[in-house]
Amino acid sequence: MLLLATLLSGCGLLQPQPEPVPEPIPEPEPIPQPQPEPVKPPPRPAPPPEPEPVPEPEPDPFKVAVVISSRSSAYMDVSDALARLLDDVEVYDLSDRSLLPHEAFAAIHATEAGAVVAIGLRAAVFAQKYSELPIIFSQVFNVAENELTGDNIRGVSAIPPLAAQLDAWLEITPDLHGVGAIVGPGHATLLDEAATAAAQRGLNFEHRIAESDREALYLFTRMVPKINGFWLFPDNRILSASVLREMLSYASSHGVQVAVFNDSLLDVGASLSATTDTQDIARTVFDLLQQLQLVGLQELPELTPLHELKIRVSDRLKGRLQLAEGDVSVIPQ
Repeated sequence: MLLLATLLSGCGLLQPQPEPVPEPIPEPEPIPQPQPEPVKPPPRPAPPPEPEPVPEPEPDPFKVAVVISSRSSAYMDVSDALARLLDDVEVYDLSDRSLLPHEAFAAIHATEAGAVVAIGLRAAVFAQKYSELPIIFSQVFNVAENELTGDNIRGVSAIPPLAAQLDAWLEITPDLHGVGAIVGPGHATLLDEAATAAAQRGLNFEHRIAESDREALYLFTRMVPKINGFWLFPDNRILSASVLREMLSYASSHGVQVAVFNDSLLDVGASLSATTDTQDIARTVFDLLQQLQLVGLQELPELTPLHELKIRVSDRLKGRLQLAEGDVSVIPQ
């Protein structure tokens, strides 16, 4: 046993010893590269300052001659409202028998007036005939009939905007389905405006041209079955007191509402009135006078529309529709 152990032990001593594993050579640490400093972009130039808005040049005040057809409140109220807007104004009354129309315009030309404002038909007609200055007229319905056109004359509409009238009318009577109108010759623009306003609101529009009051009545009675609203325009060529009464009576008996342009007709059978506003007329004329100074009369439209209207409803219609007391006023936007 001892011998065997010794042999085994000797065998163990004869085993070759493993060579020691050399330590790996450490890799050199990377040398950090210097990081370039970020390049700052050049500063943006400051935006140029926005130019200050150039204000519209204010026209210099100039003298205005206001010529009224008579001392009717319809004309005087507009004249007074306009006088409050103008710096230098002088009023001439053609109903003053001490001064004939041609003498009134001769007096105007002797002043430093820069324009004439003619209020009412008579004033506009005489201004067209005698004035050497630019003319702006108002409160004239039959413009073409009286040849109030030309290089030296412009006007303001005599009636409120028709689209605004229909909006007010529909607000009062939503069951309105068709409207009609009868006028004398020379109102193609007005009829186009009415047809467009009606079509935009889904309403049928009927119109006829009459040459006399009896023809207007005849056409009206045949139009009534197609409409339930009628525009009675202030065309005195085809209206007389007797025909007007017959039309209003016939409309009432057939359930047709009649819209008029004079509040006094509410007491004789009209359903509602759409009238102009004095301040609106004066402001529109004033604006035209300013434009006249800035751009000249040639750049102005032949007829400038108004912007506001007043709606009044007859007591009879108020009762039938159970409307509240008081007037219905509408100001279009």
